[in-house]
Amino acid sequence: MQSLYAQDMKISGHTLFNKHTQLDTAKLLSDEPVKSPWGAVARSAILPGWGQIYTEHYLKAPLYFSINAYFVYQIYHYEMLWREEKNEGFRSKRNQFTWYFALSYLLTMVDAYVDAYLYKFDDAMRIAHHINIQEGVWTSRVEFSIQF
Repeated sequence: MQSLYAQDMKISGHTLFNKHTQLDTAKLLSDEPVKSPWGAVARSAILPGWGQIYTEHYLKAPLYFSINAYFVYQIYHYEMLWREEKNEGFRSKRNQFTWYFALSYLLTMVDAYVDAYLYKFDDAMRIAHHINIQEGVWTSRVEFSIQF
């Protein structure tokens, strides 16, 4: 995987980009996603929330896992009640939670896809802007990162 940071460029001995502080906005703004969207979908399909961990949305991961686990528990619970008592109300509840789970599962995968496709998009939208005050003179510098 290529680095998201611009390579150090030196002109006349001056470093234009610092590899550890400047994101390569050209790489981030290209049409090619940095993280694999379908890889994120596959991870979320295997274990809901894993795609969010892959895209570094660590707070979403336990939320999605918990919601999906709750629906799976409810499906199992009402299935066991239906098998014991043969009450159509339990069967109806089981089916209802199955639909909720299917929707939740699908939305978890869609969210992972979108998060992977837009990975670090907010960082790419920031332009490095520096304002310096030296001897009462205000100077401003704007840096753009373009990779050829």
